[in-house]
Amino acid sequence: MYLLRPARLEDLAQILELARFLDSLNLPADESFLAQRLARSERAFSQPGPPSHEREYQFVLVDETERAVGTCAILSKHGTPDSPHLYLRVREEERHSKSVEISMQHHTLQLQADTDGPSELGALVLHPDTRGKPGWPGKLLSWGRFVYIALHRACFEERVMAEMRATLDPEGRNAFWEAFGKRFTGMSYAEADRRSAVDKNFILELFPSTPFYTTLLDEEVARELGQVHPETRGALHLLEQAGLHWIGQIDPFDAGPFFGAALSQLIPVRETRKVRVSREAPPRDTDARIVSSEDGGQFRAIATRAALDGDQLRLSKDAHKRLDASPGDEVAVTPLPASRRGGKTHG
Repeated sequence: MYLLRPARLEDLAQILELARFLDSLNLPADESFLAQRLARSERAFSQPGPPSHEREYQFVLVDETERAVGTCAILSKHGTPDSPHLYLRVREEERHSKSVEISMQHHTLQLQADTDGPSELGALVLHPDTRGKPGWPGKLLSWGRFVYIALHRACFEERVMAEMRATLDPEGRNAFWEAFGKRFTGMSYAEADRRSAVDKNFILELFPSTPFYTTLLDEEVARELGQVHPETRGALHLLEQAGLHWIGQIDPFDAGPFFGAALSQLIPVRETRKVRVSREAPPRDTDARIVSSEDGGQFRAIATRAALDGDQLRLSKDAHKRLDASPGDEVAVTPLPASRRGGKTHG
């Protein structure tokens, strides 16, 4: 039975190992970066408050041996005057010529910056050895963070977004960057990605400020716009089941899509409710749910079969032990997303 809990500084080595499977802007395989992230995360969990770019919540998924098999994060504020949320707005435009009786549909891209942005979901990776294992580890890792949001709504913006990983070639290059970003910055994809972790101003200063027609891109590059990496499709499916949708934005670096939604539209946020632990055990064929507790001041969540009986929740003895919950304790219960075949969890 897996446990989702706040990450701690002593988890650094294991999270660094997990980061090597992703190595993204939000979760680079960089020990110094991750140590600082974990320090900020410990402060955020111990002193929750209103959305701020300093409040970053890093979670870790551990198995019954306490081995870290997954991690994910919520950044409570993405997009500030000092570090804006940059994106390319995708729009449709129709051009028509009466003289030749021709109509053409075009897509345009325009760089925009949001200095008062939403909360962001990211840094999610599940160890390859754990994917597809019994116990719903991927679902708990993805939807468990929504449970924390549901219990601490004031700590997050009214909207949440997630940047989905785009396709890279075996050499780590991105076709859209090669065709677009590199021409305006003179930088390789890896260099631009590295610099943007510290300062994004060069994008605002060097990218065109006027709309750009995707028709000018090679057909193969244009087809990749807004497409996700094959290993990200499983993670995206879980977000879509939660209620996120494409918001008409792509990343200016790799053309990966941004998905988002209002918190009030998210199923796991809307349907999380507080109940009391019952003394009764659940039937064998009962539904699986996410059950979470903050008794003692620390958030922890499991995915387990649990039966709702009014305001009472029936759990197995193993679930009682894993969650450190006793009969009469208050817990929160959240539905698990429906199953589907295949898919990987990265994003």
